[in-house]
Amino acid sequence: MKSSRLFLFFILLASPAFVPLWGATSTTPTLEEMQQQMMDDTAKSGIGSLLDLNKIRGNSIAEYLNVRIAPQNPKPGEQVRVSIESYLTDLNKATIKWTVDGKTISQGIGYTSFSFPVSSSGGSTKLTISITTNAGDEVTREFSFNPVGLTVLWEADTYTPPFYKGKPLITYQASVRAIAIPNETNTKNALDAETLAYVWKQDGTASENTSGYGKNSFIFTAPRPYERTKVSVGASSLNNTINSEFKLAIPVANPFILFHEDHPLLGIWYNRPLGKELSLTKKEFSLRAEPYFFSKEIRGQSSLVYNWDLNGQAVNNPGLLITLRNEAGTKGDSSLSFAMSGRQKTFQTADQSLLIHFTAEEGSSGF
Repeated sequence: MKSSRLFLFFILLASPAFVPLWGATSTTPTLEEMQQQMMDDTAKSGIGSLLDLNKIRGNSIAEYLNVRIAPQNPKPGEQVRVSIESYLTDLNKATIKWTVDGKTISQGIGYTSFSFPVSSSGGSTKLTISITTNAGDEVTREFSFNPVGLTVLWEADTYTPPFYKGKPLITYQASVRAIAIPNETNTKNALDAETLAYVWKQDGTASENTSGYGKNSFIFTAPRPYERTKVSVGASSLNNTINSEFKLAIPVANPFILFHEDHPLLGIWYNRPLGKELSLTKKEFSLRAEPYFFSKEIRGQSSLVYNWDLNGQAVNNPGLLITLRNEAGTKGDSSLSFAMSGRQKTFQTADQSLLIHFTAEEGSSGF
């Protein structure tokens, strides 16, 4: 009997099913523990799905949020108006917070618009829009404004006489050259005009040939009297962190003509233009018609037409200088006029007249 029992005990120990059964008994959780684990896993999976869904909704609202900024590229210190609109959620029921440089300026339900001034030239202004929808979605959008002031200088390719202290003015059909210069900034490294990219526009159309990196000058033609020309320039850095735009005002003037005495010893008296009347007491008197703000003539090509007139009769005198003489003593008045116009730039016209009083000592006049 003892040997049978020992043999049976040996078989049980050697049985391959015994060890797994013994191990399973020591590691397998109870039914209550398994049910609790399944509930925990389900709860965690549900919360994760819910968090992912909220994140997707928030990202979608942020991506398709319509943000309108006016102006798009503000000048230093300029007031900017920002408005938001969404087709995925009702912003009139959302809590909206507007923050400028970390400071909350405006906050409330349905606050869909906001106005604020940007920094001075060279500074930076950060705008943060925080939205909490009525469904609990969190949306954040950030914008940065780095304005740089632009000074646009212009010079017209028009004529002014010697010693004229003013600048040549723009007249109809004249050629004009504009130059954009970045204003000084408060930063250590001042901006160089040649380190920015420029986009020049005329009447809303960008000029491809004259726009580009370092191209801070632009040549255009002034309008005709019945036209309007709009010129603007946008400047931006290579990393697009700096954007500025400037619209050029084009003040169009009219050309005019002044008469100056041409003294035989002192030359032309540019500092003493003649008036509308002149008492002639000299036997010989020369004067010059000096035009102001006509387009400059190309050397060797006559682009202007001169017309002298004495007492209603045309005088064959093609230049700007004319000489009056009297040889017999008669008293009377004569009217001298001069008109000037462009051959191709026909809207550049001007005329001037002079009433000459002859004294009794003077006789007649000649040329």
